[in-house]
Amino acid sequence: MTILITSAAGRTSGFVLRALLETNTVTPTDLRLFVRSQTSVQKLKERFPQLPDASFAIGDYLEASTLGPALQGVDVVFHNGPAFNPLESAMGIALIEAAKTAGVKHFVYCSVLFPVLTKLLNHKAKFYVEEHLIESGLNYTILQPSSLMQNINLERVLSTRVLPVPYSPHTLQGYLDLEDLAAVARLVLLDPAPHNRARYELVGENCTYQDVAQHIATQTGAEVMVEPVGVDEIRERSATHVNVGSAYEAEALARMMFYYDRRGIPGNSNTLRWLLGREPTTWAARIKRDA
Repeated sequence: MTILITSAAGRTSGFVLRALLETNTVTPTDLRLFVRSQTSVQKLKERFPQLPDASFAIGDYLEASTLGPALQGVDVVFHNGPAFNPLESAMGIALIEAAKTAGVKHFVYCSVLFPVLTKLLNHKAKFYVEEHLIESGLNYTILQPSSLMQNINLERVLSTRVLPVPYSPHTLQGYLDLEDLAAVARLVLLDPAPHNRARYELVGENCTYQDVAQHIATQTGAEVMVEPVGVDEIRERSATHVNVGSAYEAEALARMMFYYDRRGIPGNSNTLRWLLGREPTTWAARIKRDA
């Protein structure tokens, strides 16, 4: 079985790639890694030196001539689109159409928790990709992760003893450990049939920023100050993983922070617990593991 991983040099896809390579059933030759440049190839080969040149496909979602060769002989796709890109929906739809043409057997899409929250531009973009995938006729599984624990730079928080907070520290928010997301993705990718037509809401734990600060103090003994951060300071203070370069990205980030401040996006952990066959990783467990 050949598995294509898109955005392979990115953070989320990197966790999925590592999880697959840690199994005894996946070899580097079973993988096709879709990246944008030779620089990305080099970055991945430095992290995973066992990957051969043949594992890489360089291309562009919106350049149709690059999608066919990348998907040739692929059985299963794992797609994680570029967040906060104004063309994210078009990219996902183009890949779905190319996958149909190539005869892909199963398409796994890494979406977002509650894509129906279309006031948020990053959710709205994924909503349209989900809709197209469901109507495509392809076998599919949709993963809907909440905010990722790794969005908070734990190493920097521990070194500075400051937790920068870009929205209310009292807002309840759903969090998911990237290692748990990768474990679920691996489960689905290696045996997709039982998960066909499923849409999985993936939430590990609901917490406020105040809760996270308390977990850090309890697990490490380090007292951490919760410090409000304005939207303009977010990237500088490592309070978000989002790159803000264009007007669209700035607008999307501002909407997201406003929504999080007012409502947050908490969720339910039952689906993740069932898929993992264990308790999801909590903030306390993540800090104990990574601090």
